[in-house]
Amino acid sequence: MKAARLGILSAITASVCCLGPVLLVVLGLGSLGFGALIGRYHWWFIGAAITLLIYAWRSYVKEARHCKAASCEMARGKTTRTVLLLASVVVAVFVGLNLYTYASQSSNTKPQAASSAQAHVASVMIPVEGMTCFTCELTVESSVKGLPGVRSVDARVTESAAYVQYDPAQVTVDAVVVAINKTGYHATPPRER
Repeated sequence: MKAARLGILSAITASVCCLGPVLLVVLGLGSLGFGALIGRYHWWFIGAAITLLIYAWRSYVKEARHCKAASCEMARGKTTRTVLLLASVVVAVFVGLNLYTYASQSSNTKPQAASSAQAHVASVMIPVEGMTCFTCELTVESSVKGLPGVRSVDARVTESAAYVQYDPAQVTVDAVVVAINKTGYHATPPRER
């Protein structure tokens, strides 16, 4: 049935911008920049997924009404309905996670500077272009956390930045920037004030 295929396509479309960059990093292709390219069109993917899902449900309901009027049984009706329900959940989860990312960060304050007890820990805010969703944040954070001397990383889509606490004796800001750039997002060294 056409509606089931459209439902599956809507779920794939909703997840492409979120799972695509993570999959690319796992496959070792994160440095090619496809993740950031996909992320740039993030809301387009979400909009297309919602549109496909609406059209799939519309097709299903139309066929169900036709069969009811003609007193026939819909071929694979239960399977199609199950696929559409699962696709709806997938799309809703990705929309919800992305909205949550923006909502939770707009209410948070900036990370605190290192305390005097941690005098050997420095803090820096690194501008990062191309992040559009929670998986972008996770990708940036995981790439930086792997560096020796990094204490914490907080990537924020809403601020287009990564806040990093690190030990300057073990890692440089330039090394952090290089690690972020290897994921396909564009980090620039912070400007001196």
